[in-house]
Amino acid sequence: MQRNRQKNMSNQKGASGKQVVLSNKNDYCFRLLEVRKRMEIFFPQTRMEISFLGLTKQQLEARIRLFYTRDLVVEVRVKKIEPAKHYDVISLARAMNDNFAQQTKELFSLEVEAVHEAMSSGIYVAWRPTEKPWNQQDCQRVCSKSRCFCGHLLNQHQRFDGKRPFLGCEERGCACQAFKFVPSRPEEVGEYWLVKRRDFDRAAYRVKCKCKHTHEQHEVHPPPFQCKAKGCGCSAFTSAFVCAACEKPWHLHETVIETEAERRAAGRQV
Repeated sequence: MQRNRQKNMSNQKGASGKQVVLSNKNDYCFRLLEVRKRMEIFFPQTRMEISFLGLTKQQLEARIRLFYTRDLVVEVRVKKIEPAKHYDVISLARAMNDNFAQQTKELFSLEVEAVHEAMSSGIYVAWRPTEKPWNQQDCQRVCSKSRCFCGHLLNQHQRFDGKRPFLGCEERGCACQAFKFVPSRPEEVGEYWLVKRRDFDRAAYRVKCKCKHTHEQHEVHPPPFQCKAKGCGCSAFTSAFVCAACEKPWHLHETVIETEAERRAAGRQV
């Protein structure tokens, strides 16, 4: 009688999300589903991680079959997903990753460099959505090494002098009239799997239009940027990707150049 009471108390403890002690396989299956269901009711905005004595699923099944253990302990760990304070890629990465490791820092090195450049010059270049309310946050901070739709970097365009609203490209023969940021790394558009390929060349990576041609194969002026590839009837660049920060297509973004005073007046992060 006392043993059954202890067993029931252990099972009730599991309903609170901490630990479940189970005596057999059938009870284990039923209780695990019940615990998951209850946790999803009480914590709908959470991600659940379930570990079984530190064993993999295959090792666990083997132990159950061989009766290596009578009582099976199921530990339910609940991690609450806190929304990012800002919708830029760095804040998003920090919100989704417990360990913002060195490799992750290297991934966002251009954005960190953009912050340093803005702090030293007082000029902020950002890529953000055009629609409300997403336009309240920057998807990308743009630095001097960021790429334009024309294929050239920001430092190959005119410098901002506080007057001209657009920065035309200074490279010979380029018809670009204004710097238009375009993602230059697969992580910026959610194509994380590409970097795992053996033949992937990060330096040669270019985002593409739905016509399957890159942005460099389209006219840089005037909009809507007709495709120049032979035999392609594409009349406008329509991104085959979305922004990793806001999940909006490229044409629903704009490149904005601001001073520190303008950002502060608009209530933006500096």
